[in-house]
Amino acid sequence: MRKVPFGLLLSLPGIIFLLALVAYPLSMLFTVSLLRYDYVHPVTFYGLTNYFKIFNNRVFWLSLKNTIVYSVGVTATTTIVGVILASAVARIRRLSTVFRTLLILPWAVPLVVSGLVWRWMLDPGVGVYNYLLVLLGISSKPIDLFADPTMAMLTCIIADSWTKIPFMFVLVLAGIKSIPPDLYEAARVDGASMIDTFRHITIPLSKSSILTGVLITSMFSFRTIDAIWSMTRGGPAKATYVLGFDLIDYLTSYMDFGMGCAVGVIMLVLISMFSGVLIYYLLRG
Repeated sequence: MRKVPFGLLLSLPGIIFLLALVAYPLSMLFTVSLLRYDYVHPVTFYGLTNYFKIFNNRVFWLSLKNTIVYSVGVTATTTIVGVILASAVARIRRLSTVFRTLLILPWAVPLVVSGLVWRWMLDPGVGVYNYLLVLLGISSKPIDLFADPTMAMLTCIIADSWTKIPFMFVLVLAGIKSIPPDLYEAARVDGASMIDTFRHITIPLSKSSILTGVLITSMFSFRTIDAIWSMTRGGPAKATYVLGFDLIDYLTSYMDFGMGCAVGVIMLVLISMFSGVLIYYLLRG
């Protein structure tokens, strides 16, 4: 009991720093979301009016649908490709360091730059992919992927996933490396195929690493707009207009900070709900 006050005293600087870094900005976010704060009218208490106005706005529901599609697409692509690459590299004996380095390199590319690079590569006028399609005779003319709503969303998902796959790869590879090699040797002696060992040994025993990667990837992809901003700016016809764009429009275009903070609170609640489910499975496993 004598050590408890001393332990709290030692933790006090960290607690103060955490409150200043997290609690105060969050409290301001919730507070402003309850105000009429639009640089037109006097700042007054607005209650839940901002939230009611958002829920009655069809653009919000469109951006929410696009955000869910985008987040699920990025998370699924990142997880599937990351797990496959980690399982493949874990079996490599020679030049494994070279392969790991090459696979990690996209992680160092900022999302905005990644979006610009993919935008140029897929451009119908100067893009290398359209050039190869025409050169190989697969297509008779360049294809403008950014003019089609479905393809525009798909290209944004690919560009975002490209920078997140290395993170998932490193995380899952660390989990696979922690699996005792004896299990694979015993399975091989029993006649198990590579697919059998992947299904019954690799996936179950690296589940915590995979779920952790899914948790972090889904949280970041749900709120990000970097790749979309540099590729489509939310178009065509708001086909890639996600919640992050809705928030930025309220803050910069409409100068309505109350509505913008309300959108931020809704995003925080949605992310927390999804994260809570994944954290529950992580703790239970």
